[in-house]
Amino acid sequence: MLVFLLPLAAVTAEYAGLQAREMFEAYKEKFGHDFGAHDDFRMKIFADNLRYIEEENSKGLSYTLKVTPFAHLTNAEFRMTRLGKVGKERSFTAHPSGNTFGYEGSVEDLPVVVNYVTKGWVTGVKDQGKCASCWAFSATGALEGLHKNLTGDLVSLSEEELLDCSLSYGNAACQGGEMYEAFQYVKDHGIGSEKDYPYESKDIPILFPIRFPCRSDTTKDVIAPHSISYVHVTPKSKPSLLAAIAVIGPVSVSVDGGSPAFQHYGGGILSSNCSTMLDHGVLAVGYDLEAAEPYYLVKNSWGADWGEKGYIRIAIDDTPEGLCGILLDSTYPIAPRMHY
Repeated sequence: MLVFLLPLAAVTAEYAGLQAREMFEAYKEKFGHDFGAHDDFRMKIFADNLRYIEEENSKGLSYTLKVTPFAHLTNAEFRMTRLGKVGKERSFTAHPSGNTFGYEGSVEDLPVVVNYVTKGWVTGVKDQGKCASCWAFSATGALEGLHKNLTGDLVSLSEEELLDCSLSYGNAACQGGEMYEAFQYVKDHGIGSEKDYPYESKDIPILFPIRFPCRSDTTKDVIAPHSISYVHVTPKSKPSLLAAIAVIGPVSVSVDGGSPAFQHYGGGILSSNCSTMLDHGVLAVGYDLEAAEPYYLVKNSWGADWGEKGYIRIAIDDTPEGLCGILLDSTYPIAPRMHY
């Protein structure tokens, strides 16, 4: 009798392949994917991402990676289809309608921990889908926090209104935009609730510029026209961003959200492996200066299956730009009677 013995490496590779296939089938079922004729191609990408996740998690970093809703995408595909911050080169002179906030005090004079999620100023985690509308979700998050601060009511606001109605302000719906341009639209026109103007662009990919007509109705506005303004945080100033979060509330911030670490982020404090090329709008909803590794608490718009139930903790470091460029482009809305 002939017995063929496979090398251990081959057996291990075959077993790993079977495990990856089982995980891929479970992944497709969980997220409702049907790749049809491209199934094997997506399976290979999924397996490659699994290997990357396992390799990174074996390094003992301050954060861990996991299988997120983007595990079937290459990083290039992910960058192309899930980000939406326009990323224009700008200076203060490019912000003619917004004021600028700079904090000259000491960080030691600020609260050591701020968390607007536990304070009840933040709506549930949302999902932008294939549409590159992160800028709209970041903007509504900051506006929701402002409205809660002013009225005591937490109301989910309409991202779709910003997508459909702020094109003349420089935004491009599912092809990207800027948070401050969304604030300028709301300053002029107000904004309604998500309930009255629901999100319909979830399945519109960035490569297809489908746009819906503007259907805003000022009689249903949650935030009325001419009732808010907005302020830009001084770039490259950690004290200014921390003070804005502590004093005002949730702040719209821009980051590099396209790194593999961001794509597959599972939990912990992201402390490396991202650049300062801004391509994603998110919401800073707190910080913790007394943690063993201080961090910003950031709400994303990729659903609750990504990260820490839709959130990420980004390390507060001492670089001028901040980790992932978080100190380069931050904006928040205010009411005229508020001090900043």
